Amino acid sequence: MTQSRYVVKSSVAETMDLIKLSQSENDIVFEELRQFGEFQQGMLTYERSSNQTALFIVVHNFNHVTEVTMIATGGSNGSLFNIDWGLAKGIIGGVKSALKPVLIEEVKLPK
Repeated sequence: MTQSRYVVKSSVAETMDLIKLSQSENDIVFEELRQFGEFQQGMLTYERSSNQTALFIVVHNFNHVTEVTMIATGGSNGSLFNIDWGLAKGIIGGVKSALKPVLIEEVKLPK
């Protein structure tokens, strides 16, 4: 499992659009954008069935700052072992690249 969090300078909806553009090779399983008063939260879930990788993304602006949290899990389709082989890290790297134009900082998460 690989996880990352980023602070970005775009709205929740704009950030979700950037992410969706970067994930065209993956199947979207779930998408939701919710309003909580003046705050928003969006969730996206992707699956890459060819290697059993899943990507869960939450985008919110609850502190007047838009944050993107991603968790990627899965990796291989082996009969004896399910090994990541860096695929989860790679799928998150693709999203990070898409967010570069709006990226402010990466937030360190506890391991």
